[in-house]
Amino acid sequence: MELGYILEQAGIPLLLFVICMYYGIRLWVTKDASLIRPKGQELPKNEAAYAQAGGILLIYYALATLVMAILLFVNLYAAVAEIIVCTILLGVFWKRMDSKYRA
Repeated sequence: MELGYILEQAGIPLLLFVICMYYGIRLWVTKDASLIRPKGQELPKNEAAYAQAGGILLIYYALATLVMAILLFVNLYAAVAEIIVCTILLGVFWKRMDSKYRA
């Protein structure tokens, strides 16, 4: 397989993987919740725990997009189903995290 073929087939999921990993690791290491909160919205009660949990969830989603990129070469329908399920799980867990640490 050529690099051009890989980027053509899985370029967007790989880009999403890099972006999610960057923000996930940055959240996890710096524990700065203002990175993902809208301007003007108050920060959570426990900013460090909120940022750490959010960072872990973003790293999980990054790994899910990497799996999707690999599945694209095996079966398109399996890749789409996997990312839909992982996106729903991310939304559920993010909602739980937000309600737990909400200001």
